[in-house]
Amino acid sequence: MSTMSQRSHLTDSEAWGVVGRIWNRFLETGSASRRPGQGRRWATTPNEDRYLVLTARRHRIMNATLLQQHLRSATGTTVSTQTVRNWLLGVCLYARRPMVCVRLTSRHRRDRREWRIFIWRSRGSRNNPAFVHESVRFGGGECWCMVASPLTGAHTDIYIIRDEPLTASRFRYEILRPIVVPYAAAIGDDFRFEEGIVRMEWPACSPDMNPIEHV
Repeated sequence: MSTMSQRSHLTDSEAWGVVGRIWNRFLETGSASRRPGQGRRWATTPNEDRYLVLTARRHRIMNATLLQQHLRSATGTTVSTQTVRNWLLGVCLYARRPMVCVRLTSRHRRDRREWRIFIWRSRGSRNNPAFVHESVRFGGGECWCMVASPLTGAHTDIYIIRDEPLTASRFRYEILRPIVVPYAAAIGDDFRFEEGIVRMEWPACSPDMNPIEHV
């Protein structure tokens, strides 16, 4: 709990003392408002507070120390880092870790827009049959044939999968692990590079939506 939100209860003697001082002030000045110059002075002016908040909004990655130095170099006012944090908390600016995500370039966004399909429709007409594109999942019935690469010149068996659709899970457990993984481990990476095969950079950022690519 911050000190700004804490409350304390006065005893009866302290409460009567506060009331008595306010009454005496009203008799002397005709007003019960606080006299100017009483209490501890503010470390910053309202303009400096607005400048500090505006700097924090424009430079989101600045910490309290950098904001303190920036304020001192711009206005000549020196405040503590805790004062900077208190003012930022007062305007609902909290120190949080930034979210980490994959860096997407303009090329990735351009490639994504090439394969997507848009239709012009009004709001609330999503389920209209005129705007629905019907398709069969996995493209219907199919037969997959796995043939070994002719780089080595060796003879391998042909695997035909026709019982069920070839999902990413089946491809991983029935083909990659028992067949492809031992074969790739046997020939090694140097063999593929000798044949002129170029390794792709960042395959996870590729716009290809093939689910097998991300297995």
